Amino acid sequence: MKVLEKNSLKFMKNKIVVLLCFTGCWFSSFSQKREILDQVVAIVGTQVITKSDIDLQSSNLNFPDDRSYFEGNCEFLKSAIFQRLLLNQAYIDSIEVKDEEIMNEINRRLDYFISQLGSKEALEKYYEKTVAEIREEMKEPIREMKMVQQIRNQITGDIIVSPTEVKQFYNSIPADSLPYYNTQVEVSQIVFYAKASAEEEEKAKTKVSEIRQRVLKGDKFSTMAILYSEDPGTATRGGDLGMRSRFDFVPEFSAAAMKLKKDSISEIIKTQYGYHIIKMIERKGDMIHVAHILIIPKITIDAKLTAQEKAKEVLSLIKKDSIGFESAAFKYSEDELTKNNGGRLLDVNTGLSKLEVDKIEASLFFVIDTMKVGQIVGPIPYFLPDGRQAYRLLFLKSKTPPHKANLNDDYPVLSDLAKEKKEQELLLKWINKKMETTYFFVNSPYDQCEGLQQYLKELKAN
Repeated sequence: MKVLEKNSLKFMKNKIVVLLCFTGCWFSSFSQKREILDQVVAIVGTQVITKSDIDLQSSNLNFPDDRSYFEGNCEFLKSAIFQRLLLNQAYIDSIEVKDEEIMNEINRRLDYFISQLGSKEALEKYYEKTVAEIREEMKEPIREMKMVQQIRNQITGDIIVSPTEVKQFYNSIPADSLPYYNTQVEVSQIVFYAKASAEEEEKAKTKVSEIRQRVLKGDKFSTMAILYSEDPGTATRGGDLGMRSRFDFVPEFSAAAMKLKKDSISEIIKTQYGYHIIKMIERKGDMIHVAHILIIPKITIDAKLTAQEKAKEVLSLIKKDSIGFESAAFKYSEDELTKNNGGRLLDVNTGLSKLEVDKIEASLFFVIDTMKVGQIVGPIPYFLPDGRQAYRLLFLKSKTPPHKANLNDDYPVLSDLAKEKKEQELLLKWINKKMETTYFFVNSPYDQCEGLQQYLKELKAN
């Protein structure tokens, strides 16, 4: 079991190295030494591609022979050349990307991989870097990736596909190449949070105020955190949150922390998690190293019953046909992420409302697995990732059995694929034209790559 666990985590680590940089890894060569010429594989305009850029992509693949290995690397190189051509144009056009946009993208990726590994500590252990170090290394690749995306959008942004084009695209796919989908469902929710009473809020605020006064009078912050903080992830570390981006925290917490000087203590800060006091340890620009003590207002049985009763009242209105489920979600749901789209749960990767059941969280799966299409159930208790307690009503809008892609069930997906194909065709046309006027060099043996021959011939002709 231990051996299996170790091997699985090693695979996950390799996967993270590639996916953290997804498309941006092509742009990581700025940080690599090039002491000898044969480390340079290709040059496109002012952009350099090194052997390590290509090795990063092929390191997790098993090629059956040397020929396959070379051909595989040729494909990686061709993709890298196209990406660098777009990046070169982005620099020519002076494309700019806001720091906030970069940090939001980094945080999104880190959140995904932390969720995959289970904790921030697990990510740091198997990536062999702190989250702060990973984040810093990702800034430039993500910035360049965003620059490339802007250039791509300029080239392909006006493309639309008609229903006729989607149908033609679908008919062009060989039957044995159609994608296969597991059971898919469309689910909506209406959420009601169990909220602490005014009395419990006041108790929590009083407690954290007393702790703050003791710290100001000389009690050690870390000791008080160990004794009293109700954040299980940091209490045992004296409340230490480590060096992290200000954008990692909710706005109220971040704003208060950014006002602090080294070793100073904040006022009491109220967030969705409870009441905090913050100690500034170190700050470097938008990177802050703080510790905190958190006191969470207690959720009483009465608070839970109140949330349940709200859910039951709304369910009663829906069953009486006084209001539809989507309208009720918009009007009554307390979940800001879903209420504005009628309560629909969306796939975080595709943005679509059809969810594959094997990718749904277990607590949700076991409920909808017994539901019929059109059925509403609840109130059902559940816990949010941040620990908050809530009750929700669930509506199963549709359930599609396992199937090969077809126009009736999968039109949105097929439409996206048809649009992507059309974009790729336009992008390739732009690339072929741009390569005629851009400096291009490929070092041996990659100058023998079949997919690059047309560009090398053009280079010789010029």
